[in-house]
Amino acid sequence: MMPIRDNQDVACFFVTKHSWKGKYKRIFSVGTMGITTYNPSNLEVTNRWIYSDFISLQPLKANNANNEFQITMKKEKKIDNMKFSSDHRTQLLTEALKFRNHFAEKPKEILRYHAYKHHWSDVRLPVVLEVTPYSLDQLDPTTNVVLASYNFKDFEGICLVSDYPGGFLIVCGGFGRLHLFQSSEFEEIKLKMLESATVNLGLTLKVLTITLGDFQRQRFGLYSGDEHLTSVSEFPIHKLHKPRHQEPLRRTLCLSETCLLERDPQTYSICTLRPLGHIFALVRDNANPQLFSIEYIDGQIRTYMAIDRDSLLASLLDGVRASGNRDVHIKMTNTERGYRLGPLHLPVEEEAESIHVKFLYNPPPKKTFTECVRRFNANTPYSGLLYSVTQDGIFSENKEKMIIGALNALVRNEGDQKTINAIDLEAQFQALRRLIASKVGYAAFTSLTG
Repeated sequence: MMPIRDNQDVACFFVTKHSWKGKYKRIFSVGTMGITTYNPSNLEVTNRWIYSDFISLQPLKANNANNEFQITMKKEKKIDNMKFSSDHRTQLLTEALKFRNHFAEKPKEILRYHAYKHHWSDVRLPVVLEVTPYSLDQLDPTTNVVLASYNFKDFEGICLVSDYPGGFLIVCGGFGRLHLFQSSEFEEIKLKMLESATVNLGLTLKVLTITLGDFQRQRFGLYSGDEHLTSVSEFPIHKLHKPRHQEPLRRTLCLSETCLLERDPQTYSICTLRPLGHIFALVRDNANPQLFSIEYIDGQIRTYMAIDRDSLLASLLDGVRASGNRDVHIKMTNTERGYRLGPLHLPVEEEAESIHVKFLYNPPPKKTFTECVRRFNANTPYSGLLYSVTQDGIFSENKEKMIIGALNALVRNEGDQKTINAIDLEAQFQALRRLIASKVGYAAFTSLTG
């Protein structure tokens, strides 16, 4: 089956398909033009639906399992559906629902409300809040451009502020980060969020009550203490964020022992805070000597410019690794999410990792060796293979043979090192790093000839 024309995979997940034939593994891809499923063993397309033929995705409740979902689509002149299961159901549904406006059945109503956002500068800014099937979006009231999107999958709760009429907090980020809003329509906003999260994602959001004083003391959640906010090193930077600011914005990027903070250079107020453990990768632009990006495990990317960029990246890399994050690394290109079979905050399944090791020495039809290397890097932690030891059992795969085969393939297909482009060369080194981090991989590498 041919893929959807002009479609680019945006997010992929390793799922189990449930059919009358039984249960079997598939790659479920959310793309720019439609939904595609692939056979994981050879990456051939098994099903595809352009969004105009796609009707809905819904979580299912079955046998107390919280991992099943159903898709409904047009098939010729009938309505058909399929059932799948995934340990990352919430993330998968979130990614797919981002394209809901292209589905055959459009959203029945647009839920928008006037509100105020408590800004980091202690100013109340007028905003428009929109409850979507997967998030609460903060819109610019004059242009309706989305300034921020708070995904329900990241919610830790909704808090009513008891001494602030109409005030409510979104608790999210994985560390209790608080975002304060105020609206006369708070009750309706709350009910719509609870309903949308349950119906579309199968989530039950917690509702709590706190005071305004609690917000001021715990604004940065687990990292509100001085030990997390005190800088070890600081760098002047310019932040690039077109939806909010047309021109680069001056900031001071501060590295503490546990967090990365952005501060306003005039007032020294904290604009944003992220734990170092939430950094996935650092992207160093090869063309612009000042440009770099930071990728986070929730999929967000922040882009900056700095005169002393490389010194900044070296300090940041040391700080992140010292905090216990072993997988952070520097590279030239953003992570290709369409190649990774799962979210960034968790490693992929053992079967998915093994498949990508095999692809290095046995590429699937119509896939280049270069693409297989990039797919392997996207699915394997920088610190090395998680499943490099052969398990006991008659049908267990021989991991040692697979790793040696992958290393030999890298050596055979390295190409002319004088003419290969920088991005492909980097990908080869990144793959080598991941393979030789295991005991068997290192032993095999040191015994290779040539």
